[in-house]
Amino acid sequence: MITFAMVLLLMVANLVAIQYGGGAVRAAVDEGARYGAFLGTNDEACEQRATDMLRGDGGLLRGALGDTIRVVCTPVAGVMRATATGSFEWWIGGLPDVDVEFVGEALIEPEP
Repeated sequence: MITFAMVLLLMVANLVAIQYGGGAVRAAVDEGARYGAFLGTNDEACEQRATDMLRGDGGLLRGALGDTIRVVCTPVAGVMRATATGSFEWWIGGLPDVDVEFVGEALIEPEP
């Protein structure tokens, strides 16, 4: 019974970590899209800003939890779209990874 309780506690803690990771990635793609939509910036600046927000100094997701998360930014019809894809692993073996995809968009500012 104690072993079952410990495994259940570990799974709940892992679920909380995955929820945190999803929120961190969501915030990073939103920030990257907004940054890439500024005048004079581009898709590389968008990707760099989102990656820095995740893994830079003081980043939101600097551990092994988000190692597979990749951010790609593309301007589409006047909108900067940042897309993060990857997966979060369970801490208990034998369970499939949790695949995630988050999209953030911001209108590209027109030149004056």
